[in-house]
Amino acid sequence: MKLLDILAYLPTIETERLLLRKITLNDANDMFEYASDPEVSEYTTWSTHTSIEDSKFFLKTLVKMYKRRELVDWGIVHKTEKKFIGTCGFVEWRMTHSRAEIGYALSRKYWGEGYMSEAVSAVIDFGFREMQLNKIQARCEVNNIASARVMEKVGMQLEGVLRQQLFVKGRYWDLKTYSILREEFFDNIL
Repeated sequence: MKLLDILAYLPTIETERLLLRKITLNDANDMFEYASDPEVSEYTTWSTHTSIEDSKFFLKTLVKMYKRRELVDWGIVHKTEKKFIGTCGFVEWRMTHSRAEIGYALSRKYWGEGYMSEAVSAVIDFGFREMQLNKIQARCEVNNIASARVMEKVGMQLEGVLRQQLFVKGRYWDLKTYSILREEFFDNIL
């Protein structure tokens, strides 16, 4: 699959309990429901949504990114409930180095159920199979234990801590960085 094909026709990915699909403006209410929760946004680089307009603005930005064939997240939909519950996708792609970084957010109502690990695993699988990546990484603020657990659960290994890597929400953040290599991924599924 060519780069522009991947970005223009972001395919729907189905897992046991989830659908990962393009995000639409119709997801505004569900997004606002979780993005307005300060616990959800505590360790994100984006601020807590204070109105439905914040969510609509964010969604309009994502839809424009799809149209421009830019790298953008999948929406995570709970299949049984048919509810948009979060986002997961590649936030950076270095084609020259066959490397990409994953980012994600999930409604607090669905924490602790393995949903994010399920979504991240599907995105990793897509990255290695369709994008022909060699390395997939993810980062989290050092105090974000739940996010670190997701990365470990999907087979990523801790590479280290990037000290004061980002200035977010008025302070410098130390980030744990994790990765998984193509060979490790395929060794684990064979």
